[in-house]
Amino acid sequence: MNRRTVVKLMVGGAGVSVLAACGVAPQAPAAPTPPPAAAAPTPAPTSAAAAAAKPAAAATTVVVTPTTPPAATTPQPRTGGTLRQAYVPGDPVSLDPMLKVQNDVVWIGIFERLTTYDANLKPQPMLAESWEMASDAKSFKVNLRKGVQFHSGREMTSDDVKYSLQRAANPKVAAAQYTGMASWFSDVETPDKYTAIFHSEQPRPTIFDLLEFLNICDKDTLEGPDAKNTANGTGPFKFVEWVQGDHLTLTRNANYWQTGKPYLDGIQIPILRDQQAMVTQLEAGSLDIARPPTLTDFNRLKTDSNYQALQNPLTGAHYEAGFNLTIPPWDNKTLRQAMTYAVDKQRFVDTILGGIGAPESLPWLPASPAYEPSKMNFYNFDLDKAKSLLDQSGVQNLEFDFMANPVNNETNGFAQIYQSDLAKIGVKMNIQQYDGATWIDQVNNRKFNGIYFASGTYFNLSPSTAFTNGKAFNPDLNNSAYKSDQYVQLITTGATETDPAKLKMAYSQLNDLILDEDFVFLVTVSPPLMLAKANVQGIQWTAHESPWYSDVWLAQ
Repeated sequence: MNRRTVVKLMVGGAGVSVLAACGVAPQAPAAPTPPPAAAAPTPAPTSAAAAAAKPAAAATTVVVTPTTPPAATTPQPRTGGTLRQAYVPGDPVSLDPMLKVQNDVVWIGIFERLTTYDANLKPQPMLAESWEMASDAKSFKVNLRKGVQFHSGREMTSDDVKYSLQRAANPKVAAAQYTGMASWFSDVETPDKYTAIFHSEQPRPTIFDLLEFLNICDKDTLEGPDAKNTANGTGPFKFVEWVQGDHLTLTRNANYWQTGKPYLDGIQIPILRDQQAMVTQLEAGSLDIARPPTLTDFNRLKTDSNYQALQNPLTGAHYEAGFNLTIPPWDNKTLRQAMTYAVDKQRFVDTILGGIGAPESLPWLPASPAYEPSKMNFYNFDLDKAKSLLDQSGVQNLEFDFMANPVNNETNGFAQIYQSDLAKIGVKMNIQQYDGATWIDQVNNRKFNGIYFASGTYFNLSPSTAFTNGKAFNPDLNNSAYKSDQYVQLITTGATETDPAKLKMAYSQLNDLILDEDFVFLVTVSPPLMLAKANVQGIQWTAHESPWYSDVWLAQ
């Protein structure tokens, strides 16, 4: 059975999404329609880093005006109707807006952020009407929209922004990767109820990475007696009920700050735990959206005009394999390079993933400041070169273990292809199957002799954010035990540099280091998948994986 599972293994405190690998969508869906902005705007920054990187003597004010869509070709949205969306795995663990893993319901329309990335990964206003970044990038002023209400009826103010940031920075909340980013800021100044000023001791040009995930929340609700079982946001849909094991219900927010939206009356979310059963219900007409389908069902229905087979082009998990450098001979760089040239990525995409995907040696999207086309496929499949490097390494009679990922059957397909090709150059690879807890122990504590296989996320964000948040590449505590002062310095530079030219240079050097040291190799990317009925219109994608439903409507 070919299953595409969305279980997330927590490796060393960082979420490792385990997904079937899929490539970037052949066509991107329509970009989200940003909310109205103030008059007399200035152009949006070209990236999260560039928003703060313009050399200037004073602060840079950014007010973004959305592009007006074509008038004649867009059908008129129809109001009314209930969207029936299933998401596997079933029950959320909590309705806490700071939690991302297995908490999808709070991200599709209940809570909102200050800014949101668009289809080009440029920050757009959401609850923030405009912002100003100081020339040294150590302070960030947010001008909030006026009159935005929580679902409880209370107006959102700068105090809520300050509370949300401080709560995310609290390690007891367990906001995972976002805790570190939220801790960047020593203080949030609130001179009035519509102004919040973030202060940091270091330049923080990558603040928009944090803001993409920082849901603005209500203190009274989150410190109340039923915090985990209710949700009070500012988004287009209000929480109604959560019947554990059965369903969740959201209803239209009649007081939503974007006049006329949402178009739907509500969203019904049946709790399902089996992807194939979910797709069966979609085909039977009892669901409008199935997330995520099995890879087999996705490929089967993508040519059926009754359905839309959609991929999120803004984010995804990247298949990656890491070596354990604490056990010889994996401290031998030439050997690691030999093993990487022996990976037939295209065959994996074609035979295991049904043709969805593309080989990669670096994980960056074209919008990333680290994107360099000439380096994206540095390690091509080449057994002759692999054998030559193996001989140069001096390692003979190599035998090692491959730590297959326990929650992804596509991993086994990759392992079998890799095992067969390595045998052709005289290398014996043993495929090891472990339960999730044992796998995590082996990888986290570096007990394995050879290679582990997993997938990492956040590569659509600033490269320094991605490498710091992902356990495979973390400069201080990665699964491979790779250490390098230069590596730490380059990541630090990427997180704090405000000069675009210097930033580009640092990321180019970082790419070279990753390719040369090769303590982790990339295989392909797997964006989130969705099957929707053909009449579901207006689906928007976000850079934090979940879709956004404020513009969704149901055609007859």
